[in-house]
Amino acid sequence: MKRNLLFVTYRDGDFGQDLSYALDLAKMTDKGMAILLVSRKRLVDKFENMMTAVTFAEAGEHDTAKEFMKASEADNELTRMLEKKCLESGMATAVYSAFQDAVSSLAEFLKKNNSIDMVLLSPSITENGEISSKDLKRLVKTASKPVVTMTRQAAAVA
Repeated sequence: MKRNLLFVTYRDGDFGQDLSYALDLAKMTDKGMAILLVSRKRLVDKFENMMTAVTFAEAGEHDTAKEFMKASEADNELTRMLEKKCLESGMATAVYSAFQDAVSSLAEFLKKNNSIDMVLLSPSITENGEISSKDLKRLVKTASKPVVTMTRQAAAVA
């Protein structure tokens, strides 16, 4: 299956409605889909957590070590949950993880994957100053693919 639409979101974001929209867009445009989960945590932080868990395990503090390792298990569970939700909607989807900032992660992903025709950035990436307008402009220039940003509609006050 050719994957043409890339949905980019933070792994710890609330992306339920955003994912539904991305799936609908992929179906309407008759494209495949890939998901890039960007971590707010740096890779160094994850490595430090793993090393801390190893230290506690070596000291016989197995319960504490398990607490530090739960983050990795949660990442794997999230990936499985996303893949299942996409399959249930009729869309086979590949889920990828990235451990740099959103702009760097996306640029690196696009270098390695030439089957992407369009990039869809979730609101968690673009709202609340998560990505600066300067970085967004740089991304649009370097991506050489259409970059579409999603926004959430403000709730109407009754």
